Amino acid sequence: MLKNKLSSVSCDVLVVGAGLAGLRAAYDCAAAGLQVQLAVKGTLCSGASFYPLTAALGCQMPKDEEDKSVFLEEVLETGAGVADPELVKVIIDEILLESRRLPELGIDQEEHMLTGRAACFAKTKRKMADWGGWGEIRRKARGIFEKIENVTLREHCDLVRLVTAEDRIAGAILCDKEDNLITVHTGAVILATGGYCGLYKHSLNTSDVCGIGHSVALDAGADLINIEFMQFIPGLTAPRYQTLFNEYTLVHTLRAENDIGEDAMHAYLPAGVPQAQCFAERALHGPFTTDDRGRYFDLAIMDDAIRRHSERGFTLHYSSEIFTEQNAYCVGYIPFLKSVGVDLHTQKISVAPFAHCANGGIRIDVNGATAVPGLYAAGESAGGVHGADRHGGLATANSIVFGKRAAAAAVKYVKANEVAPDYEDAAAVDALLVWLNAGSGKLSAKEVHDEVSELLWYRGNVLREGKLLQEGLEKLQTLRKNYNALQAAEAASLQFAAQVFHDLRTAEALLLAMISREESRGSHFRSDFPNRVPDWEGKRLVLNERDGALKVECI
Repeated sequence: MLKNKLSSVSCDVLVVGAGLAGLRAAYDCAAAGLQVQLAVKGTLCSGASFYPLTAALGCQMPKDEEDKSVFLEEVLETGAGVADPELVKVIIDEILLESRRLPELGIDQEEHMLTGRAACFAKTKRKMADWGGWGEIRRKARGIFEKIENVTLREHCDLVRLVTAEDRIAGAILCDKEDNLITVHTGAVILATGGYCGLYKHSLNTSDVCGIGHSVALDAGADLINIEFMQFIPGLTAPRYQTLFNEYTLVHTLRAENDIGEDAMHAYLPAGVPQAQCFAERALHGPFTTDDRGRYFDLAIMDDAIRRHSERGFTLHYSSEIFTEQNAYCVGYIPFLKSVGVDLHTQKISVAPFAHCANGGIRIDVNGATAVPGLYAAGESAGGVHGADRHGGLATANSIVFGKRAAAAAVKYVKANEVAPDYEDAAAVDALLVWLNAGSGKLSAKEVHDEVSELLWYRGNVLREGKLLQEGLEKLQTLRKNYNALQAAEAASLQFAAQVFHDLRTAEALLLAMISREESRGSHFRSDFPNRVPDWEGKRLVLNERDGALKVECI
């Protein structure tokens, strides 16, 4: 590996990630005259913002000025005491303007008032801005960014470590797909690396959404917040794997069978909760929540999966009424399924809980700043904006608004600190190699990656239990002690071996947070603590890494 090429670049700001938040941040920093390096694990227009097996995305917006206070109250109620009111207010105040700037990035959005039902978890039907057509968006965005002379795009390039000096950001080390290392000298870094749901074996994310940003942020001295709260949405396990499920179709579901033909819902439902009522409440929102009786649908699937170690989930049998349904949330779903090769007239679909979206992440303030001077985060990588549950259409709103805010703050910081702290390339790379050389064993990168992804799906899914979580945490800690990324890179790429190193770190933080919250709230369910606990009201979990060990505190 040491024979591989080492190069060095300088810039005013490094933006990592090219989903909505990264595109917004890079564009705005460049428009302010800064020299920008845009590093992308995949390709331009990537991550959850451009997930290919969903038809469209949108952001929810207030109906008018009068609605803003109502909107804020609803979002905070949905957040169940752990969403940050200041951060939420910023989104509500700024999303309309920011959504209308999307064409600058090659995204043509259309505004409309919602019909049918309100957005997930919302009480009020509001204005939405929608967009889709990923191929055309990618073509337009690439054309736009290729014309911006002060943006250098580095695709298939991973962030492997941040470099600090004088207690602030001094740069970063990247690894490209040929395993060449690139030291970046810069005064500011914006992490738009997405969430951590791609760590899970079954995820409605692309593989580049894998929590690297959280691991490097912890190492640099930043905090994580609210990471135990994440959204799981039923996704198709068959016949078209990883296709988004339309929850509204549950109102037409007659029977849900496990993979050996058992009617597993009736075995799991508590006395007094009819299946039809469970399905009707579950049809009101895509993500799992503990806050209504629809939770038994997802919990039944995972209870069955854990007991029998089966991942197919439940096969749904629909009534014929689904084909004449006129509700706007359902009428387009059958054609969408057909477009991806699924025909409900002739095929049955099987669904299971897929990791979908992180509600928590790197702790930021209203400007997207972390605890480390010069380090910013935006989009799904950032935490504190969302709470225990999240309104539909606020993940994209968060990306757009805080992508802009992080860029504005980074521009101001760079201009106020014209001389960034310097560092020696060789010393930074040596420190990286020592870091990656920590484990004592000879485990392969793929072996560890697969074990982590399966462990998280079974133990850190919608159904969580203290004993299983603790066993999972101890297994991860053992893997961390025995995994040596440099040795693993002898049989795999350094890029992948380093990613697995970060997989382990972020996964350990996740399970530690899930263990620490001994209650059920919003998207976090503990079978051993199945109710909300008053003593946890308004309490947030913050994780940091001090003296080489992860620590969690309640604020």
